[in-house]
Amino acid sequence: MPDPSRSLHRSAPNYSGPADAGPSIQALLSSFRLTLRAEGLSEKTFNIYADAVRRLEAFRLDRGMPPIPSMSTEHIREFLGDMQERNAPSTVNQRYRSLGRFYKWLVDEGEIRENPMQRIRAPKVPEQIKEHYGTEGLERVLKACGDKTWTALRDRAMVLVLYDTGVRASELCGMRMDDLDMDEQTIKVTGKGGKERLVSLGSKSALALDKYLRKRPATVADFVFVSTRGQPLTFNALRMCLRRRFGEAGVPFKGIHGFRRSFAIAFLDAGGYAEDLQQIAGWNSLQMVQRYTKATASARARRAHKKLSPADRLGAKR
Repeated sequence: MPDPSRSLHRSAPNYSGPADAGPSIQALLSSFRLTLRAEGLSEKTFNIYADAVRRLEAFRLDRGMPPIPSMSTEHIREFLGDMQERNAPSTVNQRYRSLGRFYKWLVDEGEIRENPMQRIRAPKVPEQIKEHYGTEGLERVLKACGDKTWTALRDRAMVLVLYDTGVRASELCGMRMDDLDMDEQTIKVTGKGGKERLVSLGSKSALALDKYLRKRPATVADFVFVSTRGQPLTFNALRMCLRRRFGEAGVPFKGIHGFRRSFAIAFLDAGGYAEDLQQIAGWNSLQMVQRYTKATASARARRAHKKLSPADRLGAKR
């Protein structure tokens, strides 16, 4: 087995200057942030990328490695190998992708000549069934919400809209009154990268939303869902509201994103097409549809076979 310590001070063939030259990692991240902003990516996305870069920086300082722009493929492999020993595969994969994006930017900006990530394969992530909500549990939550107060009506509307449309938490919190078309029962949502799309409301979720809007206190906020202070509902406030309602119903809270998975699964189970689901959910590829609906893919395939069985359609009689 090769000694991993041999890679610690290996020179980097892709670096165009001395190992200690060039901008600091803080300066590079600041410039990287400006590029991502210009591309319409969110601060949350930058923070995910930056976290991986800062972890690599801490690792290379601890191991006596060269600065990040001068690191070799072997250095980064060593970092990812260390990550695999103490983190979940999905976490390692995310940091791999984050570093890949950062190093690509370094190449584009002329900070380095070659991308050391190109020869590193993405860490595998075992396929797992993601948590989602069943109809029985959601019905108990809706019942627990009640309809005695405007906050109860708000929480009921939020549960129904999340399940009915599959919108992300950030999209729900960002909904404005001008985005609603109650006659057409549609909502314009702004997704990742500032991309806008229309989602459709079913009759029950539209009715729940209408009841909430008629009862909520007057507010200067232009946002649909507001706090008791009349301010736009934040992600943390949304999560707290939902966690409380699930607790009152005695139903395990599996996170806000569980609604998105539940929506996708229910849509396909009802006979919806994957291509339509991709458009509604705002995904860039059908691969995302498969990731979100893998939990019930096998059962859905069996039900489809019962309807479409090739042998059952043969004309031969017993």
